[in-house]
Amino acid sequence: MVYIRRMIWFIASRLALLCALLGMLVCGFFMCLDLGNVYIVLDEGLEKRVEVILTREDAESLNKYFHYDFLNADPALISAFDGTSVYDDYTISDFEYELTIESLWSWPWDDYATCTVVERVPSITGRVISSHAGELPADPPSWTGGRYNITLVNDNGEWKIIGMQQTAELLEGEEVTEERLVE
Repeated sequence: MVYIRRMIWFIASRLALLCALLGMLVCGFFMCLDLGNVYIVLDEGLEKRVEVILTREDAESLNKYFHYDFLNADPALISAFDGTSVYDDYTISDFEYELTIESLWSWPWDDYATCTVVERVPSITGRVISSHAGELPADPPSWTGGRYNITLVNDNGEWKIIGMQQTAELLEGEEVTEERLVE
């Protein structure tokens, strides 16, 4: 009887250990899956946002990356289409975009993810519209990048950016980038 009890205890303890290990592997797999999807949405979505702000073209494609509530409340996008953007008087032909993801986290059982990113646009290539040729500088103004805390939500199986709070501004200069905290 003692041998049977020891054998059952041995099998049960190894089975519990195996179940715990498999549970951690499954949790890690889904966590990596979510983080990979979030990374792609951040990288492609934020670059597309800058492109739409600079060129005011293809704004409908932002719906793939951003939640409807965010698009209606983003001041940079609103100014791009209401005529108050500093880039309205320029035809932008190209820009260089840099995104650094400093932190990114999502639990596999949650429908939201949080991250901190640094967004920069070191160079913008374009020319002033001919009707404002003598009034404005020939080169477009520098982009004001920044450090952002971003919240994403899983909406029907698709990750979308729902919140973007700027914590610091990065002012692009000739050679130096200056960081200024946003209050």
